[in-house]
Amino acid sequence: MTEPSKVNEKKDKTELERRTFIKALAASSAALLFGGLSFESYINPEARKTALLQGYPVAVLVDSSGKPITVDKIPTATQNSSSYPIMMFNYPLQDEPNILVKLKGPSQPIPGAVALPTGEYLTAFSGICQHLGCVVPLLDYHPHDSIPFEAQLIGYNATNWPTYGLLFCKCHGSQYDPTKGPHNLYNSGPAPSPANHSLPQVLLSVDSSGYVYATGLNPVNAVIRTHLWQPGGEEYGSGVEAENLSGGTLLPTYDGPALSPSVQVTGTIYKSIVISSANGPWPQQ
Repeated sequence: MTEPSKVNEKKDKTELERRTFIKALAASSAALLFGGLSFESYINPEARKTALLQGYPVAVLVDSSGKPITVDKIPTATQNSSSYPIMMFNYPLQDEPNILVKLKGPSQPIPGAVALPTGEYLTAFSGICQHLGCVVPLLDYHPHDSIPFEAQLIGYNATNWPTYGLLFCKCHGSQYDPTKGPHNLYNSGPAPSPANHSLPQVLLSVDSSGYVYATGLNPVNAVIRTHLWQPGGEEYGSGVEAENLSGGTLLPTYDGPALSPSVQVTGTIYKSIVISSANGPWPQQ
């Protein structure tokens, strides 16, 4: 006959395993909600070597109703911001999350960013950490007065956290400086970043109506982390674009209100829904 203590111990172990699984499932679901990685990319790597398009698509950023968002509605971070919402959109493919950031007041222009007449800079970076591929929301932007707990554990505080904060990955502490454009890998903090390359920078444009478009990825930047199927991973060169456009799903085509004729594009215009984590200008998904 089994002793009651051993029965209880077995039940406790089973319950612990169940809770651990539920937590892991919840974390995976959250990652997928925010543009998580395609599992098919990993189990069928050969399929990742075929580009879906001949060049980067032009995608207008829209809200959940399909209406284009305007640049003035995107929240701005300053040197004194204590919080900033996660602003996520997929590009260049449907399962490629990116982080949208608007900063005001940097002393130097941000390379590759859109310089706005208001003195603000609009930019975006891959939401897939270049270290081991953790995704939004584990990787997100923290302005000057919003140092994540994980960053404090490795020595960051109010005196050494950068003026405009960092894109910080809570998995292993990778750090990226949004004010540096394509060269955003941050290594001058108290603990070197474990990442190998900077986050790929999404190229944006704004038309005369204030609508925002994703038009490509900065060619001087690293290839998206999940497309490193080249031996050793290709960081530069002609193969990067083909890599970034392989192993995923096309964005949906745009079918909303008429766009400004000032946008110089040919062919299909796609759309990407911007998801805001909390208190953002658009409904949560």
